[in-house]
Amino acid sequence: MSEFKPLDPTACGLFFVAAISLPLAIGQLVNDASVVPVLPSTDAFIVIGICILVIALLAYLAGSNFGFTVFALVGAAVALTGFGMGPVENITFALLYFIAIIWSIKIGTPKALTVICFTTGLIFLTVGLSGIVGGDWHLAIGISALLNFIFNLYLSVTLALERPAW
Repeated sequence: MSEFKPLDPTACGLFFVAAISLPLAIGQLVNDASVVPVLPSTDAFIVIGICILVIALLAYLAGSNFGFTVFALVGAAVALTGFGMGPVENITFALLYFIAIIWSIKIGTPKALTVICFTTGLIFLTVGLSGIVGGDWHLAIGISALLNFIFNLYLSVTLALERPAW
């Protein structure tokens, strides 16, 4: 019989972030009006955002200040995306993720987590800039979201398997 050990809330939260990042990436990279629907639904953003907020609470209960703060920011931003967040708010969240990079480096989190803060910031920055300056930002948003998916999936599986991340 195996010994039960609860899953780290960080791993679960990263799985949720990956779950919204991949559809966002596909929707932005496909960018074809004949494919309906191309983007994740607003409901998907809202529900996954709320799930990530629950993970933030679990990280808080587990004593992880960094996990609580970053997941609270991500959960709020993802849910607000579903509610129609504007470009200035997107850029504000991007700046907060970029500031979280400094905190991540200072406390010595796995490098993949620092990269995730960066790719998450890039998503919100490119979405925000697309709303402010206009133009076609689908490729930049899609690549940022795809990289975010890859790093979130990598680190969540690494944490779930309890193997060291790079």
